[in-house]
Amino acid sequence: MGSHILLKGTREGIRCIFPEDKDIIGIEQMCDEVVRESGHILRDGTLIVDLQGRESDEGEIIAILKNLVWSSGAREVVWRSYDPHVRRILKSAGFCIENRPSYGSVGVRGLFIFKSLRSGQKVEHDSDVFILGNVNDGSEVWAGGNIWVWGKLQGLVHAGCHGGEDAHILVKVFESNQIRIGKLYSSIEKDCSYWGKPVLVYVQENTIIFKEIQ
Repeated sequence: MGSHILLKGTREGIRCIFPEDKDIIGIEQMCDEVVRESGHILRDGTLIVDLQGRESDEGEIIAILKNLVWSSGAREVVWRSYDPHVRRILKSAGFCIENRPSYGSVGVRGLFIFKSLRSGQKVEHDSDVFILGNVNDGSEVWAGGNIWVWGKLQGLVHAGCHGGEDAHILVKVFESNQIRIGKLYSSIEKDCSYWGKPVLVYVQENTIIFKEIQ
């Protein structure tokens, strides 16, 4: 089955969840298909354009505006992205961006990412982040809560990035030279005993602790 835009009804409105593996031509075609087949449920309602981690540029956002947003007849439009560069583009254009509640507030949900992050990618989220894949060298994950990497960690992760030192990091294969929790950070050498192994990282008495998981 090919990638497609997933429509999901929520309390806030109809969420259009975009795949991350299509170029702009594919996105335009999928937007046209959504309007053609589901335009009646989008009209006069709230449309949530969920770009997930797509590295969209101004041209792609304009294409989504033309082929989906304006054609849908939605009364209200909200944009969602966890890519910081895309969020800056949306904000500078004056678009309504989905609120990002502070970690620890009622209703905050974790972010699940079902893919590996490649070099240059950065994910920011105000709650927990769960990654079923690798965090490759040159990529970054910043979370207001905990970070779980069910794969190989080689990039930079920062749990409790708003200052919370009660956060932890759980990794299946640890191969990162630096991690951060709250305002603390630790540099790691490759000859450490837990390199390449499952590790739980947490703070105890103002010190970052690495615990190998058997």
